[in-house]
Amino acid sequence: MKFGIIGSGSWGTALAKILTDNKNSISWWIRSEANIGYFKKRHHNPHYLSSAYFDTTLLQLECDVAEVIKNSDCLIMVVPAAFASTALSGLPKDIFKNKKVISAVKGILPEKNLLLNEYLKNEFDLELANYFTLLGPCNAEEVYVENLSYLSFPFFIILSS
Repeated sequence: MKFGIIGSGSWGTALAKILTDNKNSISWWIRSEANIGYFKKRHHNPHYLSSAYFDTTLLQLECDVAEVIKNSDCLIMVVPAAFASTALSGLPKDIFKNKKVISAVKGILPEKNLLLNEYLKNEFDLELANYFTLLGPCNAEEVYVENLSYLSFPFFIILSS
């Protein structure tokens, strides 16, 4: 499975670190080309969890979110809720077709007053069966250093007749 991460803050960096430490290659959306250059040279995120060093051979860093989505089977959304719709604006309506989406977004999208799953359904026709949520009372620093944390990964089985 090809993983993509949309968002490069503390939470995105922690989840990217876990995936790459487990030898998964990831495509990762980072807004700034300058941050991508720094990351490639120094092997860590210049602004978040800077002690987390990466095997950059496992990273495909992109400032084009559409490329990350195109190159991934499973996308992990970790942009702040306030910026989620901006990050995805202008994308084709079918871009999430046959993709799994895991949301690690906290809260609602304030300008839309919607949860991420509702927004993705409305804007991109994402089916609920392809949407998952990562929840828990922990923070990125705990997850990154692999402290015992309490995360939930609920899933739903949808039966149709």
